[in-house]
Amino acid sequence: MKQALKFFPMTRNTTQEQASEASSATGEYPQVVSITDPQAIRALAHDARLIVLDELFASQTTRTATELASLCDLTPSAMSYHLRALEKYGYVIRAASEGDARERRWRAAGERLELNTQIDSSNAKTAYLNVQLNAFRTRLNAEVQRRQNEAAAGITPDPDRPPMLTSGLVFLSEDKQREFNRRMLDLVYEYEAKATAEERSIDSRRMFYLISLLPEYQSSGEAAL
Repeated sequence: MKQALKFFPMTRNTTQEQASEASSATGEYPQVVSITDPQAIRALAHDARLIVLDELFASQTTRTATELASLCDLTPSAMSYHLRALEKYGYVIRAASEGDARERRWRAAGERLELNTQIDSSNAKTAYLNVQLNAFRTRLNAEVQRRQNEAAAGITPDPDRPPMLTSGLVFLSEDKQREFNRRMLDLVYEYEAKATAEERSIDSRRMFYLISLLPEYQSSGEAAL
């Protein structure tokens, strides 16, 4: 795997135009796994499966069912069930054996996962979005509790600690909006690409993010998922 291609690690609703812009610096394109089947998208409506996809697409390396189960508080056998389901819909594939080959390894089916939001299945899209938002809400609540515990223990927070949640609006022309989108995503892609093999290990430190850039529409008829 070329380091320059490690830009699109996780499930993300993007367009081919955005992929082209982010890859223009290298002149190469990531291997995109494009999912259009509503049933396949609906299959993502499970916390553990989203964690698996984030992990495999972000790390771009192989993991065993046992390793992935440790991230989800599941048994290896339960994780194997989810991996086979993800394999059925083309999200993951079985990897070549490593070491003593006593346990099968899995990897992402590509370098970037694109969910086609233009398909005519609002139920599939809604189910996927709800699971994503619920997972992030759980992480936010856990971080609130952690910071409250630190405050109670008299621990002074790092001044550079990232915010738990930032929201707001900016006033942008159409051209500036495109530039804003591109620059924000380019920063994410830059640091994703910087991660070393050691930093992508199963025991590495992770930071989760959720980016949603929503332009204002003049009429409800213009807005669509």
